[in-house]
Amino acid sequence: MSRALNVSVLIACAVAGAVVMASWQGIVIEDLKHFGTPRNSVIEGDTERTIPLPDGPAMRRSAVIVPETSGSFAFLFDDVSEGPVRYDPCRPVKWVLSPAGMPRGALPMLHNAADAVAAASGIDLVYEGTTNEPASFERELLQPQYGEGFAPVVVGWSTESQNPDLAGAVSGVGGSSAVNGAYGEQRYLRAGVMVLDSEDLRQLAVAPGGEARATAIIMHEWGHVLGLAHVQDPNELMNASSSTLTTWGPGDLAGLAIAGAGPCEDV
Repeated sequence: MSRALNVSVLIACAVAGAVVMASWQGIVIEDLKHFGTPRNSVIEGDTERTIPLPDGPAMRRSAVIVPETSGSFAFLFDDVSEGPVRYDPCRPVKWVLSPAGMPRGALPMLHNAADAVAAASGIDLVYEGTTNEPASFERELLQPQYGEGFAPVVVGWSTESQNPDLAGAVSGVGGSSAVNGAYGEQRYLRAGVMVLDSEDLRQLAVAPGGEARATAIIMHEWGHVLGLAHVQDPNELMNASSSTLTTWGPGDLAGLAIAGAGPCEDV
């Protein structure tokens, strides 16, 4: 007996902020500029790892999006003194696809959703191809297979039977970790995760108008990856029970513009 499809509820899963310490491991020239202030580090399991320096200059990759709408939006992480925790807009946010279980025809929807998020936020989302890493919120933030920086956003697929987070009407979960920069107290989003329900999206995509709705689910989860939380307004795509909207609402656009206007990490 097939399970009836209900995509009215979408859930955000924000990865807990990582434990950050200060370390003098692997001193480089940038550390000498901050003499007396050791580089921050992150604890993963039993291992302390120095937070990598940002790649490239602290120059925005695209113009700041000026919101022309207003409405309901909220952030998953919101520091009292520093404001919402966001991705560094001066570096590309790379994403990779874990294709196991991906429904046929889903790849264009993934790219269309990423394009819609990039256009609304001004964040440069760069597709880096496929990976063997499963999409999981238990992932390590720093992985040698991806180079010296933080791991890219990983997008993958699962089912309700494999992942209890996708139980019931939940068609996807997404979020990122909030981690300090190399120096100081400013936090940035890192190493995001998106897990999509392959059965739900497979069924939805073949229904009339379903491809647009399935793409909207992916857009919703990208909103969580970029730091947006659920809102109660039914006119926003970031509403927890949005089942018919296929485009951003006014608050979504305002929130995404703010998500893309965070501070650049400058060392």
